[in-house]
Amino acid sequence: MPMSLFQCGGILTRDGVRHHVDADDGAIRAVFVTRQYRNLRGERLAIVRIETPDEGYRCRVSIDRAFAIGPDPSATCRALCRMAADTPLVGIEYDEPAESLRIVIETVIEDGDLTRLQLLAMVDRLVEAAEVWHVALNATAPPLARGGQGRPRAKRDAA
Repeated sequence: MPMSLFQCGGILTRDGVRHHVDADDGAIRAVFVTRQYRNLRGERLAIVRIETPDEGYRCRVSIDRAFAIGPDPSATCRALCRMAADTPLVGIEYDEPAESLRIVIETVIEDGDLTRLQLLAMVDRLVEAAEVWHVALNATAPPLARGGQGRPRAKRDAA
């Protein structure tokens, strides 16, 4: 049975998750405060997008522009693909024209409804992947490629 955005929104409402249903865009957006993950603005927020493509026969949960591309987009994509391979259900997509790295979880909905637990688990796993992947990416990046966090090493040592 197909799933609608409004059914997903109802699940989020009943569970106390603040969200916005944008029927014109065909998506729900919910903002989650994170511990480690920082979005491209440097905020500790993950903006999750929920969609029901294919006339509601799929549910897709994603974070657009989840990570900076960095000076070597192919190296960043390879690192994220390795992490995705080790993280069940979570994938990475690279949209070259938009210069966007998106993390995503999708599920097929065929002969039943998407349950509350399934939807909330998808959201939880996606946000947790953003947390873990953010730490892993920043642990392996050189200090100046970490999005401007901190001062360059030469200045730190001189202070």
